[in-house]
Amino acid sequence: MNQIARNQIKVSIVVAPDVEPWVAIGIHDAFWAVGTLWNRVMGEAESPRFCPEIVAATREPLMTGTGIRIEPHHTFTETARTDIVFVPSLLISSGAQFGRENPQLIDWVRRAHADGAHVVSACSGAYLLAEAGLLDNREATTHWAFAAAMKAEYPKVRWLADRILVSASDDHRIVTAGGATSWMDLVLYLVGAFASPEDARRLAKMSLFDWHHDGQNPYSRLTTRLQAKDKLIQECQTWLAENYAAGDPVASMIRVSGLSRRTFNRRFKAATGITPLDYVQRLRIEEAKQMLETTDQPVESVACEVGYGDTVSFRRLFKRLVADTPAVYRRRKRMPDTVREMGVMV
Repeated sequence: MNQIARNQIKVSIVVAPDVEPWVAIGIHDAFWAVGTLWNRVMGEAESPRFCPEIVAATREPLMTGTGIRIEPHHTFTETARTDIVFVPSLLISSGAQFGRENPQLIDWVRRAHADGAHVVSACSGAYLLAEAGLLDNREATTHWAFAAAMKAEYPKVRWLADRILVSASDDHRIVTAGGATSWMDLVLYLVGAFASPEDARRLAKMSLFDWHHDGQNPYSRLTTRLQAKDKLIQECQTWLAENYAAGDPVASMIRVSGLSRRTFNRRFKAATGITPLDYVQRLRIEEAKQMLETTDQPVESVACEVGYGDTVSFRRLFKRLVADTPAVYRRRKRMPDTVREMGVMV
């Protein structure tokens, strides 16, 4: 690897066998492109602004869980100083277990932050920052699908699962990004902060990166798997999955449960984390999302099928929960016409 040039910003991308390789390599190449790719295409003198490196516990080729081999540039002991520590997404389900398996990595990230480095994470990489104690009593984000598990494991962290970028400190030296491709938002933010806004704009143009202005809500599922803590409430959830469009489904679930309304409401919220009415609304809107993605039915018809005769109320609720109108959501999620015309089944 080339030696870091004068005035270049050093970015250390930490990897372990659990890393998602496409994210780690994408981050590396995005920083490599700043001051290089645009200049090359435009016939200007190249002036790399960043020096990205892949760092790990050893220099031995690392086999990831997806079958891709990564060869690190440096080890943690060889990287004495860095400007930015970037933690890519990790294919893990517990930060504590990851910490036990990678103590040298956790310790190095802590020391790098103490030495003045900016420490950032993408998606489930927030597990590592939380395990290192860098997010205690601070705000953070992660992929919407992992938020509940992270909240349970790290209750001291204030998780904002609908956000794309969250700064955990006033000096902005700890930043977390939401799920999947939000690492691109984080790279653009860092390029703008460390190089210049113009460099960030050029990177976005060359790489076709786009900011996720509306947060994670347009991409997240409003309901996930059935809970298993309370079997009676689980039976009510199963009933609702087939009868969500019925009139007053909450009253019907109460009858199915045989409980009083007050007891049912208390047990339902204890089991699911939300009220029965909120759950009904989320389930209905999730079903509406699927219909908007896969059919050409008018919005009014979709609203009626999921239980809303008042289309105005449906549109208002959809916008509140999804952060898009039904029409915008359909345009965002439907396969482009040019692709459909090529014979791809939808």
